[in-house]
Amino acid sequence: MTDKGTDGAGVVRVAVLFRSRGLEPALNPRLFPMAAALTRHGLDVVPVPYAEDREAETASALTGVDGVIVWADPLSDDGDRHGLDEVLRQAAAMGVWVSAHPDTVDRLGTKEVLVSTRGMSWGSDAHAYHSVEELRAEFPPRLAADGVRVLKASRGNGGRTVWKVRLPGGESLMALSPTQAVAVQHARIRDGSTVTMPLAQFMNTCAGAFDAWGGAGGLVDQEFIDGVTRGIVRCYLVGGQVVGFARQYPDGAVPDGPLQVIPGSGPSAREIMGLPSPKTMFAPAEPAFARLRQRLETQWVPSTLSIVGLGVSDLPALWDIDLLISDTLEADGEPRFVLCEINASSVIPFPREAPDRVAAYVVAQLHETRRPM
Repeated sequence: MTDKGTDGAGVVRVAVLFRSRGLEPALNPRLFPMAAALTRHGLDVVPVPYAEDREAETASALTGVDGVIVWADPLSDDGDRHGLDEVLRQAAAMGVWVSAHPDTVDRLGTKEVLVSTRGMSWGSDAHAYHSVEELRAEFPPRLAADGVRVLKASRGNGGRTVWKVRLPGGESLMALSPTQAVAVQHARIRDGSTVTMPLAQFMNTCAGAFDAWGGAGGLVDQEFIDGVTRGIVRCYLVGGQVVGFARQYPDGAVPDGPLQVIPGSGPSAREIMGLPSPKTMFAPAEPAFARLRQRLETQWVPSTLSIVGLGVSDLPALWDIDLLISDTLEADGEPRFVLCEINASSVIPFPREAPDRVAAYVVAQLHETRRPM
């Protein structure tokens, strides 16, 4: 860490950047525990609100800080954050430590990580489409073969750009025509209802994903995991270390221990798509997750870093890995986990153990990257 902060008095200033339509730098209350932990570790916290079309104000607010931790989802009702990413890249070029750096998010925190890591033991059948032409040529044969697929925009949050597409009856066909009727379920509509439309119309509907991020958007096509009826295991990490877990269950599903649900207590695999937001938190030392934690820290995170070309020091101060629980088991009889997504842009809520671990990580990163001359 520098001997003197930017104010010349030895104060190290860390911006906490968050989405807000207001101009006043009033910190999002959900981030109060994080700000308090940063302060306890001797850092001066600078709240920085951000909204699309206010990139100039954001850039000005980051002038003179030593680091910035970013809580800004990829999408909002006002647009995407590609303008913010340019601001963050410019700040990093000026020596500001940024978490998560947009280059890290590009490699780790988009849905394309499902494709890059599909050969790992958590992998599934996943493919990336980078143009409308690729989507129209390659998606219909995959849907025909499987009967059901899930399409996800490469960047998104809250289920805004996620669709489950199913053939009538969910049965496979030899081939599909553009007029073939498909049942489409949007992840933000969680009552099990579907909309039926011609396949060509559906592909036209989701083709707008390619226009996002200044034309750099894309779609990822993943096999549907029936184990979604058990919900999601969210694994929270600071750097490369797990700091907690959360369970997210389908509506009506009754937990049967930390990993399972009572069979038949929730919706069927045919009905389910998105999950409600409430989460049940578990400490990092929860025994039911001990094997999962070991695999994350010693196998999956190091392997993912190697595949996407990142180092441990590139990891965000706080990020999470969402895993589904497959219907199939590992060879040793343990549950098989399947990667659903990685969130590196904005993680809220977070476990109570996270803030102090984040603050210690930030101090260490600033010490490493801003050594005295």
